[in-house]
Amino acid sequence: MPGKKRIGLISRIIWLLNVILAVALLAAYLSSYVDPGTSTIFAFLGLGYLFLMVTNLLFMLYWLIRGRKKLLLSLLVLLIGYQPFVHHLQILPGREVPSEGTTKLLSFNVQNMAHSNLGVEETEIRSDIYNFIGSQQADISCIQEFADRSNDFKGVFKEMRTLTHYDYCYYNNYRPQNKNRIYALVILSQFPAINTNTLALPGEQHQFGLYADMVLQGDTVRVYNLHLASIRLRHEDYQFVEDISKGQTEKGEFRRGSSNILRKLHSAYKIRSRQTAVVERSLSDCPYPVIICGDFNDTPLSYCYHRISDGLNDAFVKAGHGLGNTFSGKLPPIRIDFILYSGDFNAYEFKVHRIDLSDHYPVSVFLSNN
Repeated sequence: MPGKKRIGLISRIIWLLNVILAVALLAAYLSSYVDPGTSTIFAFLGLGYLFLMVTNLLFMLYWLIRGRKKLLLSLLVLLIGYQPFVHHLQILPGREVPSEGTTKLLSFNVQNMAHSNLGVEETEIRSDIYNFIGSQQADISCIQEFADRSNDFKGVFKEMRTLTHYDYCYYNNYRPQNKNRIYALVILSQFPAINTNTLALPGEQHQFGLYADMVLQGDTVRVYNLHLASIRLRHEDYQFVEDISKGQTEKGEFRRGSSNILRKLHSAYKIRSRQTAVVERSLSDCPYPVIICGDFNDTPLSYCYHRISDGLNDAFVKAGHGLGNTFSGKLPPIRIDFILYSGDFNAYEFKVHRIDLSDHYPVSVFLSNN
């Protein structure tokens, strides 16, 4: 009899946890719709989507094995989240690339050309990044976090074009007033631009977006290169995450470390909310089909992704395969680098290039006109 009571108590505790995590997953779905400028609670839950999805799947299997109808709770919540699921994982392989009539796009956050957030010069890494970009033979490459300690803008970008085999290079420093060091968004292209411009928050000098209007396959297209606000995690933050995974964090350190990361996340969500509004206005004013490449620093289950991708196609969803995580740093596998495009195009062979040259993996896709 005591044994049955113990089993019953454990079952009730498991059911309570199931209910709590099912509700949390439902709330995570709302992160796409609730502006972090209003509240960041749902954004934090959205960041934990993969964990919440997997735990609900495990609960469902547990109740299935036990033959209980309680499995219907997690099953229903998982079915409601079909769209978020396919934005994180693609089962079927992408379509084969046609032999002609396609334009290849590449997007790559090069992490200061140093595989370091400190921006320390690393000749071998720089050379490998240039070689990789050149070897891809993409028609357009959108580069984020390109850095060079030189102030010879003309010389550096001429060398970049030569080493990567591009005819045209469009760039803008994140902070244009800084003339002493290059830290820029770059669009490398085999096509001339008929117009270029930048995106920034009203009243601020930091520019987080660069776009170029160019003629692709007979039509004028606007290509955006975006880099939305980062969390600005430092070495000690990554070390804290690593220590947690190894169970090496003491109570006081856990409180300080988690508080520091949550504060940075909260601030970044607020900034990206405002940047999203700027991107939306630019898209609404754009008279051309668009292609958006870039590092959103946020997942597919986020407000900024939902708003910016509205009415557009996601290259990973249409032509990707497997788990599309693009961040290679010391965090759970998340997809924060995207290629989005208007319905005027079809996508083929979206690829995440799992190379160790940055804390981001490059992504590429082939696009053709409908």
